[in-house]
Amino acid sequence: MRSRLALGLVPVILAGTALLASPAAAQAASGYTDTGATTYTVNLAKSEIDVTVKLTIKNNTPPKWVDVPCGYGMICSVPEDYYFYDTYMWVPTQAGKVTAKANAGSVSQKVYKSNAYGRELELKFAKLYYGQTRTVTATYVIPAGPRAAGGYRALKAYAGLCASGNGQDSGAVNVVVPDGFTVTFAGGTNMSMLSDTKGVQTYGSGTIAAPYNFFSCVEGSNPSALTSSSVTAADQQFNVQAWPEDASWATAIQADLTADVPKLEDLTGLQMPGGTIAIKEAATDELGEYAGVYNADTKTATVTEDTDNSTVAHELSHIWFNRALFASEWMYEGLAGYSEKVAGPGKFTPCTDAGKYPGTGSANLSTWTYLDLNSTTDDEALADWDYAASCYLVTKLADTMGPAGFKAVIVAASKGQPAYVGGDPTTQAATVPFSLSAKKLLDLVDELGMVPAGVTDPEQAQKLFVSYGILSTSDLAGRSDARDAYHTLLAAAGHWGLPLAVSGEMGDWNFSAAQTSMGTATEILALRDQIAKTLPGFNPDGTALETQFEAAETQADLDAVLTVAQAEADAAKVVNQAAQLQDGSHNPLQAIGLIGTDLAAPMTQAKTDLTQAKPAEATASAQKVIDAVNGSTTQGLVRIAVVLLLLLLALGLLLFVRLRRSEAAALATGDGSLGLPAWIHSGTEPATSVEASGTASPPPAEPPV
Repeated sequence: MRSRLALGLVPVILAGTALLASPAAAQAASGYTDTGATTYTVNLAKSEIDVTVKLTIKNNTPPKWVDVPCGYGMICSVPEDYYFYDTYMWVPTQAGKVTAKANAGSVSQKVYKSNAYGRELELKFAKLYYGQTRTVTATYVIPAGPRAAGGYRALKAYAGLCASGNGQDSGAVNVVVPDGFTVTFAGGTNMSMLSDTKGVQTYGSGTIAAPYNFFSCVEGSNPSALTSSSVTAADQQFNVQAWPEDASWATAIQADLTADVPKLEDLTGLQMPGGTIAIKEAATDELGEYAGVYNADTKTATVTEDTDNSTVAHELSHIWFNRALFASEWMYEGLAGYSEKVAGPGKFTPCTDAGKYPGTGSANLSTWTYLDLNSTTDDEALADWDYAASCYLVTKLADTMGPAGFKAVIVAASKGQPAYVGGDPTTQAATVPFSLSAKKLLDLVDELGMVPAGVTDPEQAQKLFVSYGILSTSDLAGRSDARDAYHTLLAAAGHWGLPLAVSGEMGDWNFSAAQTSMGTATEILALRDQIAKTLPGFNPDGTALETQFEAAETQADLDAVLTVAQAEADAAKVVNQAAQLQDGSHNPLQAIGLIGTDLAAPMTQAKTDLTQAKPAEATASAQKVIDAVNGSTTQGLVRIAVVLLLLLLALGLLLFVRLRRSEAAALATGDGSLGLPAWIHSGTEPATSVEASGTASPPPAEPPV
């Protein structure tokens, strides 16, 4: 979060040196030297900066003999002495009373000139004649407790000040810091350590020319001196690390955490990362242009001493909204600004219109304005507009999407889920790389926010992106038509997820390729529907065809699936024909021909083959049923003919047997001769004669043996 400081230390120093510059050249050229030694001492016991300025002025202008009337018309030569009686020093606005004294005589002071940052004092002392030296020592105190004006700090855990020089010709600047502090230089000229004795570190500039142009900003940190307190908000543990002198800050932060964390989690649908998050106090100037920063690596939110009740919410939201997740500043700062307004303890009104763009040309949030020591008021205006406009843009989007849509977008962004999935997004693998671009974010906003919210204008979000210079109209060429085709395809797909060959091209904004892929996908889905109509009771959902369709990653993959789908559609016709023949009525001849034929097994196999996307095998199995039914009439006739033949043969055999049995019965006699003539038994054949009377003659007697 940015917080522009109107009265930072560096502006104070620069303003002071500007004040001193004007008298310096004039006085130094007037025949005397003015040397300054300025010492800044960090006083932890009183939370103040003690400043001592020692100015040494020497008159280097010898007397000059001049002719003057001395009476009676005579001219006398007399010495004319040059003397000096003043010097100058600069004091910041925040300084208290200045006490000045000299090694001889008294010292008076008055303001020579001033501005918002400080005042230049004219110190007057007793007349200083040739060869004489005057030493003027001035002291003052700068309050340096928590939130003290001007940014000076003298605290057990942190010290900060910017030191400037005094003296018109030469001088030196020293800074004295207690042991235990790690000293760094944040601006101006770095100083060297002169000594580390008696519990203090002394850093110095050495002798410098034009000391009124010198400044050095010094920071000292001693983290071990911070107080520590634990607080639990929702399920997240926090460790609040405050300056010992600032118990009120720790109390306020604890209250903010308790109030803000549940609201932030509810707003975003996200959870804090777990473990322990440190909330560390920092000086107003310590973070430069920012009121707080979050370091994801160390899980530390550093928040300035003068934070208000929205800064904590802002910085906590940066746990999620940061450059690791979002590629552009306007995204994570806009989201953090919106979160601070909505979830902050004051229930702030979301951001309003930022107003007219203060820069040249068109508004452009994609170019973020950063501030430094050289920034102008125009730069400040641009930076302020960037923050306000980004928050307003997020507010507009969130208001349109509604809380559920906003939450869905944020959750998907945090998980790297793509916008174009065609199914349940929670089951899709993350394919969107970090950090999220403006194009990817727009897709999520549209697909997971605007569409579910029933927004009637499908271009509403992208128009906002264009109006703020984030995307151009050329970037969006073909997007609206492709999205229309995508949603039509999505509706047609039903329970089927759209393949990467479609969603990937849409997500990469390759809209021409996406249109081609969607055309092929549409053909496949039409064949799927045709299969379902052709073969009642068969559902293509969950089949291998669906699996292959959803797994298609390239246009070539889709083309291969289209070939399979066409073959499946053709096979479905054959299977349906087989099913109708199997389930239809059969005449007596067909019924006889189908006796003992298993039609259920090949029909089951045919449908199984269709489910497994094996159209050739399905066709072959169905054809077995068709061939069996179509050949059943002939088979029935054959079977009847065989039966009749068998019946005739059986009847003939029966008649034959019965005839033989009748003959046997007729020949049989009572003596057991079976009714045969006696001669048969004798083994001779009689000579038969016939008499006229018609009476047969008896046979002759058997000859003796």
